[in-house]
Amino acid sequence: MLWVVNYLKKIFSGNTKFYLLVSILTLVIFMTQFNYWFGDYNRSDLNSMKEEISQISIENEELLLENKLLEEERDKLSSGREALEGVARSELGLIKPGETFYVFKDSKEESPQSN
Repeated sequence: MLWVVNYLKKIFSGNTKFYLLVSILTLVIFMTQFNYWFGDYNRSDLNSMKEEISQISIENEELLLENKLLEEERDKLSSGREALEGVARSELGLIKPGETFYVFKDSKEESPQSN
């Protein structure tokens, strides 16, 4: 171990300040580059985050469109009793008391098939 210390003393004996400055600068550059390439927020993670952000923004636009359609339907249903009754008749099969409910079949369903 002593030979390593003597070797380093021989190398740095001439321009100690210069070599010390170069060593510090090299260490600073290495530390910044290490964080850039291998740290918590490295370059590959940032690329994957960009892809994830674009995917989430597309989903967000779809949800905004769906919200807009639901708000329009809410406004339509809250506009009056007739609109609410029309939706109840078409979607839930509402029949008022005293009305007669008829089901019409297609002509294709009524005709017997000949074998």
